[in-house]
Amino acid sequence: MNFVVILGDKHEAYVRLTLNQHYRSVKEKRTGIARPSRDGAVTFTEGFNFKLAPSQVDITSLAFHVFQATSGYGRDKLIGKCVLGSYMFARGKALIQWNTAIANPMEQNQQWHVLCE
Repeated sequence: MNFVVILGDKHEAYVRLTLNQHYRSVKEKRTGIARPSRDGAVTFTEGFNFKLAPSQVDITSLAFHVFQATSGYGRDKLIGKCVLGSYMFARGKALIQWNTAIANPMEQNQQWHVLCE
């Protein structure tokens, strides 16, 4: 899975992926902390696999939360999030990407999404 996050300010960031079923968290994974390039873009190129039974497709969503990493004991700042899932959880491009990924599980599927808060 490849992510590119463009931040105006140059901060380190990471992505937390959460597999949800019926709005409950089932599994969480997270990328390593990535440093921004000169133009402020933070690129994540890590692969993640989640096992999903065909009967669970309609009740499942995948949430991507992008956090700004902070040093010390403070809480990391949420930059934004994007949710992919069935019609129950997503609309527009997020729903289209979910349906394409489910229909073609062994193919790479790339799509740009705008983060929301």
